[in-house]
Amino acid sequence: MPEPRTHRCGRSALCVDNTAGDRAQRHESATGARERLASSPPGSYSWYSMRPELSLSAALLCLAVSHRAAAQGSEKLFDSKGVLELRIATDLKALMQERDSLKLKPHPGTLTYVANDGQRVSIETELKLRGHWRRQRRNCDFAPIEVDFPKGARAGTIFAGQGALKLVTHCRSKNPEFEQYVLREYLVYQLADLLTPVNLRTRLVRATYVDTVGKQDSLTHNAFLIENEKRAAARYNAQVLDIKGATWDVVDPQLGALVSAFEYMIGGSDWSLVGLHNIVLFEQKGTGVIWPMAYDFDWSGIVWTRYSFPDPRLPITSVRQRLYRGICRTPEEWAPILAKFQAKKTELYAVYDSVPELDPKYVKQTRQYLDEFFDVISNPRKMKREMIDTCRPGV
Repeated sequence: MPEPRTHRCGRSALCVDNTAGDRAQRHESATGARERLASSPPGSYSWYSMRPELSLSAALLCLAVSHRAAAQGSEKLFDSKGVLELRIATDLKALMQERDSLKLKPHPGTLTYVANDGQRVSIETELKLRGHWRRQRRNCDFAPIEVDFPKGARAGTIFAGQGALKLVTHCRSKNPEFEQYVLREYLVYQLADLLTPVNLRTRLVRATYVDTVGKQDSLTHNAFLIENEKRAAARYNAQVLDIKGATWDVVDPQLGALVSAFEYMIGGSDWSLVGLHNIVLFEQKGTGVIWPMAYDFDWSGIVWTRYSFPDPRLPITSVRQRLYRGICRTPEEWAPILAKFQAKKTELYAVYDSVPELDPKYVKQTRQYLDEFFDVISNPRKMKREMIDTCRPGV
């Protein structure tokens, strides 16, 4: 393995190689990545033919500098892990009636929260429904919401610097089990934050929905906000790669393996790199390094919603059954990746102690579910059977 290059990192988290030759080679690598993405048919792979010139460790060092610099500013929406009490006022009936994605339009609303100084802050917003399965009326009486702000409305608030935000809602208003689903999915994002360096930030919310027309009673439910993908990419000095699909040989192999093992750990089968389903790609500016990032976990085995089921084309009958669907690696290549999971094991389990409202029975079941994962990656024979022998490039 070649010696690591020397990098210098600025506040923008842009890592720059020290020589002009390195810069030229990096540009050639980035250009090649784009060409391969455009020309490679699904199922054609060359695992080692296009390793990024920038090592993942060097990139992570730069990202850490960026996060520390951001933390020095005033508190923003995602700086806190505390539950945000949020009042959302709008014409609820009009908002929830629009389920057709071809006709979705923003509805005026007002977000209100209490700032750290005790002052009540209200912000004009634009709300519209979002999602796919959960937006359909037959599945959810209360669909997920996209929260956007008119120009200038965010200034001086905890929402400053944010773009349009996703609000994951409770889906079904009369079933308390769905309150738990919100907490479960939120916690998967916290697991990802411990393991994978490129993530969407989230904030747990206790949302009170107020009908401005007065035809519906107010509703108070669990929810959480998810960072805008473009804003997240900007934090990493990257951009969202706007393509229809990708292959494993064009993404950073270390982060590709981390994401693949993470999805296996949580029982994720509802994702695909080839189809970019519940995966988004970030391309770091100046280097061309491409990072995969996972999101949307309510159909995973660890969240275990009553409505989730695996694709019938897959050789599993329940989302609780793990099925490895990621990048192909050798045992030697897996060793340092799986060591990261082992090193974070205590913290991963502790995530399920962080939300007191979580059902204790579910916490116990989830610990057992994680036990099964760690049993696999701790046993070379089981790991080979589950994560190497079953690996299918292009799926």
